[in-house]
Amino acid sequence: MGLVSDAALKITFKGGIAMKPKEFKDKLRGVVNLVMTPFKENGELDEEALKISTRKLVERCKGEEIVVLALGTTGEFYAMSEAENCRVAEIVVDEVNGVFPVMIGSARAATQNTIEASKAMQSIGADAVLVTHPYYIMPNLESIKAHYKAVADALDIGVVIYNNSATSKLWLDTASVQELSKVENIVGLKENTNNPMIFLNMLQKLDPNDIAIFAGLGHVMYQFMCFYGCTGYVTEFSNFAPELTLDLYKAGQAKDIAGIRKAVDTMNILWDYMDALAARHSKIPSVLPPSMVPGGMPYYQSLNKAAMDLMGIPGGKTRAPMYNLTKQEYAELAQVLTKMGLQVVGK
Repeated sequence: MGLVSDAALKITFKGGIAMKPKEFKDKLRGVVNLVMTPFKENGELDEEALKISTRKLVERCKGEEIVVLALGTTGEFYAMSEAENCRVAEIVVDEVNGVFPVMIGSARAATQNTIEASKAMQSIGADAVLVTHPYYIMPNLESIKAHYKAVADALDIGVVIYNNSATSKLWLDTASVQELSKVENIVGLKENTNNPMIFLNMLQKLDPNDIAIFAGLGHVMYQFMCFYGCTGYVTEFSNFAPELTLDLYKAGQAKDIAGIRKAVDTMNILWDYMDALAARHSKIPSVLPPSMVPGGMPYYQSLNKAAMDLMGIPGGKTRAPMYNLTKQEYAELAQVLTKMGLQVVGK
């Protein structure tokens, strides 16, 4: 087991001491902010923009239940070198400075590469790593479980399972997650199923003392699962409208149906525009069934970076081959944000 002594857990960084796994589990609740990685027009990593956007999130959300998640799919980890991934992690950890828990994506296609990336994030000061199933290849169930156990065994910080069939084409059932949750430092589950009954089964069967379960499909699933013990949800909206995301989280915890409906309806104004973008442009060339390939996938990174720009927060560009909004679409998005009740300040 990777957990050894308290001394080994004291990984120092600018923010202080990295959390022990069980402490991270207890704080894995609320709004899980998906950090957008900004790139310049020439494709270079925009470090200053990342510092500013992370700093603004911390300033606006102090005292709230927030978890910062960098270098997931939304953070375009796949489009960067290992050195760039580490630099993004360093900036985020430094700017958060211990105010909120920090979780860093470290998933790679092979187990040893995932271990090496995870160790790097641990040394930088992440409180936990987010690991999805091996992708591109399709190992069997026992190999997937062995993958997670090997990563956990190599680390002293928390490990969060990312049950994301959209990117890996694999999915872990409740019994398998239950087995993995008994590994001492596997403490979280980002559940990405779009089936409410399957999600509910996870919440009912998994021991909350072992593992915290939050909604990987954001407000879409949280609006239902908040009634059954879901600890929170991931969202990119908190980069430019954190108050809105906190309104939904708090309404969910209070079981306030009217408040949930109001927040979700507001968020869906933006998602409706994303669907319109997808309809306007060509469909994704994929053999996967439509339910496995969200129509807005090529656009949501650029859309949210543009929303940040329009709200006065540097969002930057996406890296190829992902899409970047046109000038006309920026103008349309400004109208969408205004319709959501947000005050647009950028162009």
